[in-house]
Amino acid sequence: MRKGLKGLAFWLTLAATGWACGYIPKDLWHATWRYAQGFGLDPYLVAAVVWTESGYCPQARGKAGEVGLGQFMPGTWVRTTGAPPEWRAHPDWSLWATAKHLRELYAATGDWRLALAAYNAGLGAVRSGKIPASTQRYVEKVLLTYWRWRGGR
Repeated sequence: MRKGLKGLAFWLTLAATGWACGYIPKDLWHATWRYAQGFGLDPYLVAAVVWTESGYCPQARGKAGEVGLGQFMPGTWVRTTGAPPEWRAHPDWSLWATAKHLRELYAATGDWRLALAAYNAGLGAVRSGKIPASTQRYVEKVLLTYWRWRGGR
């Protein structure tokens, strides 16, 4: 019974959070800001990743099995968070995990372009130097969004 109540509480929390798609609700922006700053990241960069990944749609699902705002695969999610894969769709968890994962990838690469490429294609692809063209386009799309939101280019 207790497990059923936990599941119900999880889905009620998810439903209470704005079902954004194509815009950033205030509650999700505040969460993005809080988690980004907690990991020492620019909130606009984290937001640009989430925007590129899911358009801030918590229910987003990718073709390869990615889920949630940060579009995590199950294995990456568990390695990054230690949380059950079902939690990938929870906006708060997903924003926290996105910021945490970006910080880890930057620590591993020392370069934001490479960290973004690793977010998309995996750290193995970056370390091997085999970054797909689609990932290079992804990095440019994230950075273009970031620069626009920061008032640049």
